[in-house]
Amino acid sequence: MQFWFDLFSLMFNTMLFSFFTPFFWLVIFIVFMQYRRSVAMEKKLFGRSINNVTRQTLYSVFFGIIGGLFGSFFLLLLGISLDNIGIVYLWPIAILLFLLNPRFLCFAYAGGILAMLSLLLQTLHPYYPFLSEIPVLGGLLKLHLPGLLALVGILHLTEAFLILMSGHRGASPIFLKTPSGKIVGAFSMQRFWPLPLMGLWALVVAETAEMFVGGIAMPQWWPLLGTVMNPGGGEKVVYLMVPLVAGLGYSDLALSSHPRGKRVKTAWQLSLYSILLALAALASVRYPLIIFAAALVAPLGHEYLIKIGNKAEFSAPPLFHSGADGLQVMALFPGGAAERSGLKPGDRILELNGFRVRNELEFWQLLSYHYGRALLKLRRGDTLLSLTLELQAGEIQEKGGIIFSPGAEAAVYVELQSNSLWEKLRRRLG
Repeated sequence: MQFWFDLFSLMFNTMLFSFFTPFFWLVIFIVFMQYRRSVAMEKKLFGRSINNVTRQTLYSVFFGIIGGLFGSFFLLLLGISLDNIGIVYLWPIAILLFLLNPRFLCFAYAGGILAMLSLLLQTLHPYYPFLSEIPVLGGLLKLHLPGLLALVGILHLTEAFLILMSGHRGASPIFLKTPSGKIVGAFSMQRFWPLPLMGLWALVVAETAEMFVGGIAMPQWWPLLGTVMNPGGGEKVVYLMVPLVAGLGYSDLALSSHPRGKRVKTAWQLSLYSILLALAALASVRYPLIIFAAALVAPLGHEYLIKIGNKAEFSAPPLFHSGADGLQVMALFPGGAAERSGLKPGDRILELNGFRVRNELEFWQLLSYHYGRALLKLRRGDTLLSLTLELQAGEIQEKGGIIFSPGAEAAVYVELQSNSLWEKLRRRLG
C-alpha cells in the first residue's frame, strides 16, 4: 500500500509543475478565446449571450485538472515512454491533416498514419537495408508502436471521461439549416480542456547507478508495454516523470437529442473505441501481428464513430422544431423572467390568455397587447399545464429570456459547410 501511495504522490507532485509552465497558461488562453467565439455566435443569433466566458473557462480548468489525473494514472500504469513513440513526427502530420480539415487535428488520425508508415518501412527494411541509414526513416523504424497507439487510446479515454463529466455544459442553442433546407433548433456542444499531465521518459544508466532522489523501484511486471531500449551488460533502464501540458477539445451537435443524453452516448462510444485500441496495443507486445490491426483501428475507428454519430443525429426527427401544435421553448436565458416563471426547455405553448399561439411573432404581439401578463397553457411531455408569465416592458423587448424553436421565418441561422483550407482556396479562386 505504501508503494502505491509513494508512486501517486510522486505523480501528483510532477503534475503540479505543469501549472508553472507558460504552455499551460497558453492553453488556457486558447480555451478562453474559443469560448469567446462561441459567446460571440450567441450574441449574433440572439442579441445577447447565454454563457459566461470566464465561468466556462474556469469550469474547463477545473475538469481539465481532474482529466489530467485520470490520464496520468493510465499513462503511468501502462508505462508509456514519450521518448520512443514519435512525438516529433506526430505534430507535423497532425498539422498537415488540419490543413485538409480542422477536425483531423487529432492524434487518432496522425497516430494511425504514423504507425502505418512505420510498419511499411519495417516490412521493406529487410529488402532495402539502407533505409535505416536515412535519419528520418531510421527514426520511424525505431518507433515503439504499442506505446504510440496506447497513447492515442489513453488520450481518447480521457476525452470520453471529460465528455461524460462536462460535455453538456455550456451547450449553445443555434438555428441550423439542414441539408434538406429546413431550419431547426440544435445545440452546439463545444468544450475545451487544458490538461496538466505526468509523462515518462526512459534512460539507460549503469547498473551500479544509485537511485535518483525520490526514486521508486517498480515491480517486475512493469512497464506493461515494454520498451524498445536494449540495455547492455551492466546497464538498466530507468524512467523519469516529467510534467506535460496537453489540450483536449470536443465539438458536436445535438439535433435529435438533448445535450445531456448526447454527451452520455458519445462518451460511452468513445470509451469503447479507446479501450479496444489500448488493449490491442497492449496485446501486440506479446502478439506483434496485432499491431497492424491496431494501426488501422486508430483512424478508421475514430472516423466510424463520427459517421455513425452524425447519421444518428440527422436521420432522427429533430428535437426542437416549429409545428402546428404550438410554440416550442428551445432554451432560456439564465435568471430571465421566463425561467423564474417556471418555463422549461421543451415546453410547447398552446394558448396565451385563451388565444391559440401559432408562431413567435403572434406570441409577442399577444403578450404586448395584454401588457406582459399572460396565463399560458402548455404541454410538457405528455402533461398539460397552466403557468403564469409576467413581463415588464423592458423584458418584453428582450423577449423575456426565451429562445423559441425556429420557424420558416428565421432570418439568422447556421449552415454546415467544409472548413478545409483547400475548399476555402477553391471558393476564393473560383
